[in-house]
Amino acid sequence: MTSDLKEGVMRVVKERNRREDERDFQTFCDQLLSLPPNLEFMPKANFVADVELQPWRWLSLGIDLLQSRKVTRHVQLADGIQGPPISSYLPYPVFQMATEIFLKGMWLYQHQDCRAIADSSYVDLGIRHNYLQKLGPRGLGHDLLKIVDTLRLVPDYSGQADTLRFLDLVERITRRFYFPPYTADKRTRWADSRYPKRVYDDQAHDAHAETFQSYPRAEWIEKLFLAMEADARRIWN
Repeated sequence: MTSDLKEGVMRVVKERNRREDERDFQTFCDQLLSLPPNLEFMPKANFVADVELQPWRWLSLGIDLLQSRKVTRHVQLADGIQGPPISSYLPYPVFQMATEIFLKGMWLYQHQDCRAIADSSYVDLGIRHNYLQKLGPRGLGHDLLKIVDTLRLVPDYSGQADTLRFLDLVERITRRFYFPPYTADKRTRWADSRYPKRVYDDQAHDAHAETFQSYPRAEWIEKLFLAMEADARRIWN
């Protein structure tokens, strides 16, 4: 097959795939719009959705979020085909949520009653409420540095060199790449910096879109957290 003919075939195939994808997308939208506007999925009978206290599930969800990376560019292969990404990074909201959930899972791991929870285990309402208070804004909150400091005081972590190194690295990553460099954030909730920012000069009535973006490679952060996930299982098992 000549090069021109091969390129022509590829264009036809790509156009056909594009049309099929567009058709499937429109069908998907139509099916959603056919659902009742007040649709709600609720647990059956007397079940209610409440806080999960199995620590491994927190660590697992944190890893899932860390893998929601944003690709900067792809390797360009022959015939216009894109290969694997050259690099990727974690925007602030993704890093904030993933790290908070993962670290709170590490905090839950110290409690034997949480580690013992199986898929069908029941946890009393009062116990759930107590843990939720400790995990929420009035407890560990959303401040990653505060959560890191709390974990350093957990006896089973304070004696583990690898765990302390992990916590040190998380703190350095947060301070170097994700700590809010804004005076305004020091007067409000720290986690609010996950919202997009614009830089204002109110005296001059001037403003500019934020350009402060410098992130580490997402795969390195993921590697760091995956190693800690394995260590947590080893420590508590």
